[in-house]
Amino acid sequence: MSTQKENPGPVFKPDDTPKDIYGLDGNPQFFDDPGMDRFVAVVMNMAQEMWVQEERLMALEGLEASEAEREAKLKEFIDRIFAPLREQGSDET
Repeated sequence: MSTQKENPGPVFKPDDTPKDIYGLDGNPQFFDDPGMDRFVAVVMNMAQEMWVQEERLMALEGLEASEAEREAKLKEFIDRIFAPLREQGSDET
């Protein structure tokens, strides 16, 4: 068994992205601790799954929401997910 990491392919870096947001591994790094970036990624994956379950539940319950209602509910969900990060950012200013 090989102990080398598989190459996931080229890392996408837009030309106009500030170069200082990339860590030594070439991936974007938003927090001082790279572990926090990975933790946020896990939370975002879980949030995606939660939203899928929310949509499935609405479908099972036969709730016919308009596109505007669905978008409003999604915005509310996203606001709840990102609230702690927004609060943290407002503390620093």
